[in-house]
Order: sequence, then C-alpha cells, then structure tokens
Amino acid sequence: MNSAEIRASFINFFKEKEHTFIRSSSVVPIDDPTLLFTNAGMNQFKPIFLDKIKPNNLRAVNTQKCIRVSGKHNDLEEVGVDKFHHTFFEMLGNWSFGDYYKEEAIRWAWELFTEIWKLDKKRLWVTVFKDDDVAYDLWIKVTDIDPARVIRCGKKDNFWEMGETGPCGPCSEIHYFIGEDINQQDAKGVNHSDQYWELWNLVFIQNNRKSDGSLEDLPSKHVDTGAGLERIAAVMQAKTSNYDTDLFLPIIEELEKLTKIEYNRTPIPFRVIADHVRMLGFSIADGALPSNEGRGYVLRRILRRAARFGRELNLHEPFIYKLIDSLGNIMKESFPEINEKSSHIKNVLEAEEISFNRTLDRGLNHFEKIVDQLAGKTINGLDAFKLYDTYGFPLDLTQLMAKERGLEVDEDGFKISMNEQKNRARKKDQFQKDDDLLEWT
Repeated sequence: MNSAEIRASFINFFKEKEHTFIRSSSVVPIDDPTLLFTNAGMNQFKPIFLDKIKPNNLRAVNTQKCIRVSGKHNDLEEVGVDKFHHTFFEMLGNWSFGDYYKEEAIRWAWELFTEIWKLDKKRLWVTVFKDDDVAYDLWIKVTDIDPARVIRCGKKDNFWEMGETGPCGPCSEIHYFIGEDINQQDAKGVNHSDQYWELWNLVFIQNNRKSDGSLEDLPSKHVDTGAGLERIAAVMQAKTSNYDTDLFLPIIEELEKLTKIEYNRTPIPFRVIADHVRMLGFSIADGALPSNEGRGYVLRRILRRAARFGRELNLHEPFIYKLIDSLGNIMKESFPEINEKSSHIKNVLEAEEISFNRTLDRGLNHFEKIVDQLAGKTINGLDAFKLYDTYGFPLDLTQLMAKERGLEVDEDGFKISMNEQKNRARKKDQFQKDDDLLEWT
C-alpha cells in the first residue's frame, strides 16, 4: 500500500466503527499559548480532556499534521542521522470521549494491524503499564497475540501525562521488529533497541494528577491513540528507513536531479533537506513566517540548517523552494493546502534563502578558521556568538558542525555573550529615548 492508501484505510476503518472524521488542525496553534507548534493529535481535543467543553462526537478519527522541534519532544539532532525521527510527521489517531474504552481500543488496533494491514504477528510486541492488569489481561483475552509478547513496563515508557498536573493515564504501545532474522527477537530489546519500532500508542486517560502529585479517578474515561504514518508506511512498504518510502522519495529524487548526486552516496544531507522541506512547507502554508523570535525563529533555524546541508551537495543558489512541488504532489489528496499556497510558500522560502546565502559561505569560512586555530576540543562561546551575530548561524547549527568534527561548543559562554549584547541593546535604546526626550524639551 502507498502512503495515501494507508492513511485512507486507517480513517475508513474507524469510520466503519462509527467514528467521525475530524480534519487536522493547523500546525500553528491558534488558541493554545502553551505550544509553538501542534505536536500531537490530541492537541485540538485538550479542552475535552480538561472538561472545559463537551464533545460534539463521542468517537473521532483523524490524521494530524505535527511538528516537533523544541521542548521535551525535540529530536532535531537525530533527524536525517537515524532513519525515523522527523521535524514534521503525521499522527494517525482515534479517540473515544467517555464512550468505549480499553477493550475496544485494543481489539480494534489488533484487528487493523493483523487482519486489515496483515502485519506479521510474529514481529509484533506489546507493552503495558506495569500496574495496568486490565490492559494486560485484555491483550491476552481479546486478541490472539502470544502472551509472551505482552510486556509490563514502568512509568517512563507506559504512563502518559499531559503535564505536571491534569488528565493522564496508563498507555499500551505496539512495537514491530524490523530485523532480518525473526528468530533473534528478545523482549529485552523492546524500548531499548532500534530494531523494535513503536508504531502505535494507545493512551487510556483515566486519572487526574493533582498538584500534590496524587492521582484521582476521572468521572469519564477517554481513549487517545497515536500512530506515526511514516513508520507504518516504512513497515508496510518493506523498508527499514522512513526516508525510503513514498512520503520522502519523490523529494529526494528531485534533489538528485538538482545536484546530479546519488542519494545512496551521501544520504544524510538528502534526508535532512527532505525532512526540513516538509516542516517548512506545512508551517508556512498554515500561516507561520521566518523571523527573529518565537515560532518564526524556529522556521529560520530549520531553513538555515537545510541550506547548510545543501552546501554539502554543492548547492550554492536557492534550492529549497524548488522542492515544494514534489511535496505538494505527495500530499495533494489529504492536504491540498501545499499546492493551493505553493506560490506563497516558494516566495517566502526563496527570499529567506537569498538573505541567508549572502552570509552563509562567509560564515562557513569563518567556522573553518575557528577550527584551524582551536587548541582544544571546545569552540568558545564568543566565537559561536560571532557566527550567530555576524553570519546568522543559529547555535544548534554551529553545534551540529562542531559535532561532525568531534568538537563541542561552550553553550554557557554563548549565552553570556548573547545576554551582554541584549544589555548593550537595552542601554542603547534608553540612550535613544533620552536623546528623543531632550529634543522635545
């Protein structure tokens, strides 16, 4: 199945189970000041879980556009280096708001995986929270999974919490062994080896975490599930990397045409750029713009990372905007906004690339001078700050380049230099205000 068919079959499966399809919310949260970007399928349903509003439908299904580039869900350093972390991804999910609970969620997840999608039962593993006897017993009772493949785990892996307080509860995760030798599986590898991919998380929201840390039962119990489309596509398309699926390959193939370089020769730059194009395209389509603060600075950081990786592929002119058509073709069936707003997205990206390109090569040359003159293994904070202040290099970009050389960056020193500049700017601003006041007296 291609990715569009997988997405559609997930939605249709739950629509047949009397779920209402809810469109993905914007990746730029409109009314949630706690988030820079939408980072999970449940975000738009938070008011229901917090008992602030009543749901219009007790059962829902959707595919949510998600971005994770900051906070505790920050996998930026792994993007492109490993095979399954992304800044932008799709989260397939089904929800019950006080309606069905653990039995149906478990039975339907197993039905979809093994009967509809025909995933190999001998490669599937399940984890449950160590104290959740109900979920443990249900997996054995309502499915035909081998009981030895149901594992009890602790709070770190199998207890979901929205925050320090509020709705929470145990969860049950379904993992898939991607290794070549099916006889080399071991329960100890689940949650600890990259040979076992988490595909679906079934969260059972049954508790409220109080300010004193204690738990109380919620009057209504909810189901909140999330399945990463990219990983599922990789498994169903017999790939061991998300980047080798039809969600990424058309972008990578377009990059091969632009660079005349084969993807397999140097895969990391291709992966990073393909990932970052997806994040940039969707965030700009949903109203975000590059800037020097907040959400806009995240976009700027991601674009500058992509531009720098472009240099590794000998791309010295703006190129990121040229990949938007490939992204639009991949996503056109479910997310037509990329094609509908392609001119705007391309204009924003091209202008931003042109601006950064003016200093990118000079900044790279300055970085090489820093490395050549380095006595130890640490780039001092003042040098890192100059790369940021003069050449527009975000700190994490400098850290990335340093890591590639086996070096570190003095992050504390960088922050000191940043604060000193802010203090100078504040004093300059105050002097300007005093001058203005003198002119009017």
